[in-house]
Amino acid sequence: MVLFFASTAVVVADERPIKIGQMPKAAISFLNKNFTGIDVLYANVERDILDTDYEVGLVNGTKIDFNGSGEWTEVSNKKSGVSNKLLPQKITTYIEQNYANAQIIKIERSSRKYEVKLTNGLELLFTTDGELIGFDD
Repeated sequence: MVLFFASTAVVVADERPIKIGQMPKAAISFLNKNFTGIDVLYANVERDILDTDYEVGLVNGTKIDFNGSGEWTEVSNKKSGVSNKLLPQKITTYIEQNYANAQIIKIERSSRKYEVKLTNGLELLFTTDGELIGFDD
């Protein structure tokens, strides 16, 4: 007779509100540089076994996610859009030349790529150097 035992691991994330001053310095600096004069609606920290993430919501509808080091990983605003100043110039130029009538509503950034979602529903994938590598719609 062979017995099998199954075990499941439950990972519980602890999400709680924090004050902006409790965030990593890089996140605070990013907010001060790019969102001066826009009030913070909420700030949360989420901790689990593997990492810590931060989320900030602004009164203008912008949502910003940060990793544990305070580097931004996602910025979104479906109402009024996201500034193209957060992107490398090469990506900004590509979008302006090819999708002049579309607005950026979401930018996701990782160590390898940028994902840029436009109001026309198209999602553009770029390397960190700004080379277009794909589309997702």
